[in-house]
Amino acid sequence: MKNIWIIIFLGSLLFSSCKKDSKDAYAVEKVFPNSEEVFNDFKKAIVNGQSVWKGTLRPKSGKVYSLYINLTAKGVVSMMADLSPESGSVSKTATFSLRSEKTNAIISFSEGTYLDSIYVKKGREVIAADTSYSFSYKKGDTIMLLGNRYGDELQLTTANVQERNDFNAGELGKSLRSVSQFFYNKPFYSVITASGYAVQFAVNQVNRSVIASYVDKNQVQSTSADFAYGINKIQFKKPIRLGNKWVYELFFDPVKAVFYLEDGSERISFLGSNMPVIPLHLFMGNGFPSELSIPSPFYVTQLPGWSESYYYAWAIATSELNYSPYQGFLLVTDFDFSDKNKVMNFNVYFDINGTLYKGAFPFAYTKTTDGTFTFKALPLDLKNPTQANADLIKTYVEILVRIVGNHRFKLDYYDTPNGLLGQFISQDDPDMYFTGVIGSMVN
Repeated sequence: MKNIWIIIFLGSLLFSSCKKDSKDAYAVEKVFPNSEEVFNDFKKAIVNGQSVWKGTLRPKSGKVYSLYINLTAKGVVSMMADLSPESGSVSKTATFSLRSEKTNAIISFSEGTYLDSIYVKKGREVIAADTSYSFSYKKGDTIMLLGNRYGDELQLTTANVQERNDFNAGELGKSLRSVSQFFYNKPFYSVITASGYAVQFAVNQVNRSVIASYVDKNQVQSTSADFAYGINKIQFKKPIRLGNKWVYELFFDPVKAVFYLEDGSERISFLGSNMPVIPLHLFMGNGFPSELSIPSPFYVTQLPGWSESYYYAWAIATSELNYSPYQGFLLVTDFDFSDKNKVMNFNVYFDINGTLYKGAFPFAYTKTTDGTFTFKALPLDLKNPTQANADLIKTYVEILVRIVGNHRFKLDYYDTPNGLLGQFISQDDPDMYFTGVIGSMVN
């Protein structure tokens, strides 16, 4: 019983020691600011005197865009965008409003800004970019906003003095024009990174995307990303990985008219060329289509880069099929590679009485590291309709089929003023070579 009273007594001491007079009570720090405080902080940050912002718009289901935004205390917004040289040079003026809603602050742009010209795909729908954004967070000189309708992300970063001058001078538009012209000059660009990777860049300015490819252990590794135009640079929506390096943006030197990649402290300039640095035999099916089409020089178009021997073989096959009981017209052949099972279908497309037919001759193949192919004919499966068609015409196109199986061919690029072709070059007969269109000519 004595012990019980001791415990009660100690408990009362502990309790009394925690009590203080009201004047000595500890102050409780508010964890969540009220909506008025959030709004006032946001308003002060978003309209801060200079109020020129570099904006990066990342639609939830679209590309990425660069904006320059000037906000005034009177609710006027002037905006430039990287949609075209004109939109990067001439600002559009409209109004904006700030309001508090529940526990957050919201900025809304009226009609008339370049946001109205940004359309993105959402599933099967085509929708415009968000024009109303809620405050998400502020870190340093950057404010993050989240679209209230579609969830688009708008990042605003305070522009420095030079960037404000660039905005006023329309430098975004000038830069966009220079960068576009640079990539228009040559179809392919490459760099050799400090780690030794030869990286091939394919820039699609219409789709605002870039594909970077390099060879690692005799395999093509490709990575792609959407990009926005900045002033003398392009910046990726998501960084691309080149070997063990992540790349966030590529830069343009307007004085030297050179595009370059920063690799540590080193500037590596892009080299423009008419042909990729990655061999065609590696690119086929890994960045390029897996087919190479050979059109008839008599009925479709005559390609350059054919030897007399191959042209003569086509003439014989054309005549044989014409004067066969089918009275057919030989239109296109193609080499259709399947890297997975190492089978190449030599497809023959021919016309009989206005109907197009396909005959498929299957070949197993092996390939050396330098891209030399050896083809071995496989038996025709007559239960397969296209191979059954091949069986019907094999006598008449035999000379073309035999050329495939009797030669070791090296596959390479062939440059023409009208575009890039693929070329087969026999390693057994110097007078057996021919070109074809990269991709299928028959859908």
